[in-house]
Amino acid sequence: MRRLKPDPVPRELIREVIEYATHAPTGGNSQGWRFVVVTDAAKRRQLGDLYRAAVDFYLEKINTAPLPHQTEDEWRRLVAAVRWQGDHVGEAPVLIFPCLKVNPAALGNPLLGRTVGSSIYPAVENLLIACRAKGLGATLTTLHVRSDAEVNAILGMPEDAMTFAMIPVGYPMGNFGPTRRLPVDDVIGWDGWV
Repeated sequence: MRRLKPDPVPRELIREVIEYATHAPTGGNSQGWRFVVVTDAAKRRQLGDLYRAAVDFYLEKINTAPLPHQTEDEWRRLVAAVRWQGDHVGEAPVLIFPCLKVNPAALGNPLLGRTVGSSIYPAVENLLIACRAKGLGATLTTLHVRSDAEVNAILGMPEDAMTFAMIPVGYPMGNFGPTRRLPVDDVIGWDGWV
């Protein structure tokens, strides 16, 4: 749900969905996650400006045509939703940044570099499901990393921690619709690549 009302969300409700997130598995049960919750209007505006620039880059350089499984109409609606979110994310009442404490040297290791997110993304999924169950709209986005240094400065991030997503949260402007996915048989490779 990309379109969110600017209405405030009670702190206790945000705390509750994050509590659900913390019940996710982590590698070695490390539980190194942290969740930076931004409700301050000035910080949300600053983050929104950075995010808008990242959306501009994404739509101009990366998402320039429908994917093979998308119709032209589906792609245009997605682009419109991404554009709307880019223009309004700073107005979302809550921005949640799921983070992990990370040894920066480990990121140069091909194995650890590929697996480090495995200890935060299950928590992100739990958070998204909890938001939906509680009537909140939320979206997983990672475009903020294009301005990583600026985002880290706004959030006061220590050097040994990284944000892995930005999740705008608020009450939805519309209704949750059905999702359209590829048929499961198109994405299964039995005993080898698909």
